[in-house]
Amino acid sequence: MCLFRRQLDPKSRRIYAAGNLCLFAGIALTIFRGGFAHLHPVLFDGLRFLLIGLAIGLLYWSARRRCGCASHS
Repeated sequence: MCLFRRQLDPKSRRIYAAGNLCLFAGIALTIFRGGFAHLHPVLFDGLRFLLIGLAIGLLYWSARRRCGCASHS
């Protein structure tokens, strides 16, 4: 991956950190299933989908903010 954290401006670093946090939370929900997942499976799956979708969007956005890594149209 051509995205280095030290070459990012402060706003892009915050976006990158938020994306990683959402990704970790979405994966952690899958690993640490509790009683909530069994009682409300639709809400649980929706929350996981939302977190992982946000992670993808935020990480893509931080990559696009760094000039030279992604192609601009």
